[in-house]
Amino acid sequence: MAANASNLPADTPIALTGAQETLLITLRAKYLDFHHPRPLLADRWAVAVLDHFGPRLRTPSGLPVPVTLLRMRARTIDEVTSAFLTRNRDAPVAVVHLACGLDARALRLREKSGVDVRWIDLDLPDVIDARRRMTAVLPEPPAVAGGGGEYAYNMVAADVTTTEWLEDLGADRPTLVIMEGLLMYLTVADAEALVQRLVGRFAPCGGEIVFDALSPLYAALQRRTLRRPGSFDVHVGYAAGSPADVLKLDKRLQLVKAYTVTDNPAVKLLGFWPRSALWLVSWIPYARTMNRWMVFKM
Repeated sequence: MAANASNLPADTPIALTGAQETLLITLRAKYLDFHHPRPLLADRWAVAVLDHFGPRLRTPSGLPVPVTLLRMRARTIDEVTSAFLTRNRDAPVAVVHLACGLDARALRLREKSGVDVRWIDLDLPDVIDARRRMTAVLPEPPAVAGGGGEYAYNMVAADVTTTEWLEDLGADRPTLVIMEGLLMYLTVADAEALVQRLVGRFAPCGGEIVFDALSPLYAALQRRTLRRPGSFDVHVGYAAGSPADVLKLDKRLQLVKAYTVTDNPAVKLLGFWPRSALWLVSWIPYARTMNRWMVFKM
């Protein structure tokens, strides 16, 4: 666990361990994306965070997940979120980003918000403390933007495997729940219970849930990779072989869309060599389904 960040200076390096430390993987991927000739995100806030801490912030030298996949994942979830906000532009909605890490999605998509948006970024207390200390480089989204309307932003410090935080969230409007890079780091029991609790809470008012999941084979390969010396101290648990593995958790779930690494719309935005590599991957059954991005209606 990190030190008590609330009593630390704003420029104190982040000290995270275990699954919390994986947020540095995605942060580093967004940093590299910004400097890429063909960025998918152009996330200037990720650059600001890493530039602010410089070498004091430990970032992975060898990512266990290809940077291209992380860039595609973030882009896909941004597009799902943007579409949800656009479809409901004239109605009250909520976005709940679980395990938000140091992600700036609320900032990236602020201008997409409609007349009444409630955005909640939730993560473990150490991570939220770190976010609160970094407002100079990772500010809260403005309450008033070009599109006008009501906008409420809140950060919640909680463990997603507990229940109290969910009971405290309002369930009075269509809600999009984002779980990017989360479920695979939970046990199978915790991941399935979380999905069931989310559906139970938000299905009555409608909404969607979007997340990524590893295939059982890829999860096994990741476990081997993470056993190497110097790797992050995390355990890969939950995996989904297909959307059917998720649909069986609650009969109210309806599949909206599911992408593999090779049929994702973001592929066409990549350069020649990544596209060529993914074309080759598309001919290998177990490889092309190693990771899925799925959207379900609740």
